[in-house]
Amino acid sequence: MSRLLFLLLTGPLLMVALPSLAAPGDTADTDAWQLLQEGVGAFERGELAQARRLLEQARESGLESSALYYNLGVLYYRVGDYRRSRQAFRQLLGTEHEDLAGYNLGLVALGEGDEKMARVWFGQVFDTAGQEKLRRLAGRQLQILNQTQSPAPAHWLGLVALSGGYESNLALRPDSAASDLSDGFTDVLLAGRGPVLPLGATGGSSAEAVQLSASVFRRHYHTERDFITDAAQLGVSWVSRGVAERYEIGVEQRFFREGGDSRELHTALVLEYQQDSCADDYLGGRCQLALEASYVRPFDGFEPYEGMRYEAVASYDHRWARWQAAGSLGLEFNRREDLAGDGQFAGLSPRRQELGLELSYLGWAAWILGGGLGYRYSDYPDPYQITSDIGWESGRRVDHRYSVELTAEDFLTQSWSVVAAASHHSNDSSLHQYDYDNEVYRLGIDYLF
Repeated sequence: MSRLLFLLLTGPLLMVALPSLAAPGDTADTDAWQLLQEGVGAFERGELAQARRLLEQARESGLESSALYYNLGVLYYRVGDYRRSRQAFRQLLGTEHEDLAGYNLGLVALGEGDEKMARVWFGQVFDTAGQEKLRRLAGRQLQILNQTQSPAPAHWLGLVALSGGYESNLALRPDSAASDLSDGFTDVLLAGRGPVLPLGATGGSSAEAVQLSASVFRRHYHTERDFITDAAQLGVSWVSRGVAERYEIGVEQRFFREGGDSRELHTALVLEYQQDSCADDYLGGRCQLALEASYVRPFDGFEPYEGMRYEAVASYDHRWARWQAAGSLGLEFNRREDLAGDGQFAGLSPRRQELGLELSYLGWAAWILGGGLGYRYSDYPDPYQITSDIGWESGRRVDHRYSVELTAEDFLTQSWSVVAAASHHSNDSSLHQYDYDNEVYRLGIDYLF
């Protein structure tokens, strides 16, 4: 015999009927099913504590039912236990009820104040749901997020990332000659950003703040100690955030060290503009433009690297269904000193154009698969005169660098994720010394807070 459980809700979650499992065939199953029915009855009478006790007993008795998980998700949502509500609704992903679960997961995300994740869930339902009612509801939620809500208050975000891996053909810099050395490595990244001085709201549709950002990174090679890399960054900026726009103007100080030797300090002026939903009213794409001008001050032994560096990057990303695609175009111009002496000359002021394309698939079960392709063209205007392993080389240096990367990320919880990545880089240069191939394999765990 088949039964229907009607969820009579007055809140924002949907009133639906979910089919149960077939009628239980033994006493234990019958008892668990009776607990489920009694729990639904208590919920309808507004006895939430009693409903929770009965539904949890049904689950502990071993009952596996879409109706049970849905009712638990609704109950936890009503009492404000968003973490357990999210876990219950996730049990319906990959079933015939996954569209309904996705919509309610969006509502749970809103309850937690996570608008970004809410957009992801509502967007997936809007694109893929078979029921027109669900599509309309998801679209309405997206309209509300895009048009009527004030910007979400800025808050502090932090990241701790630990990983290990293997790299072939090490080099002190990505554009220098490769070494034919390989080694395993360990990465540590600590990063954070957030407001330190709120400046209030403007007209109810935007908010301003002074923001602080900082990060520390270290890549430690196990045997090739000369290639150990350290980097640190500290920045302060003015940020204005609207419903769909974001402006930022800031100053950053960056420090780089290689092989235990301090190398460079970069003082950068950074300007960024971001526009959400720049293609359509619902999901649209996100457009971003970043401009940067930095002065490079080298430490002793690296004096020729002194000078200015200018960079502009325009990017666009768009998501449809469970796919997300992104493209970027970057331009770079350098005005540095040059390496010259003993009859040799090497330029340090490349002009570059870079193109990047990325595609990722967002699975219902909290995992993401992605891939990327990259191309970078570098032109060094002053002719080189250098010695290499094939003898004397001279002429203008032009590099074509090709990259491919594959990534996989599994979100263990809302904060913890496991990340795996593999990448290949190939540099085709007009000068033999700068031809190289490089592979990097990495596995790590990230904690976002």
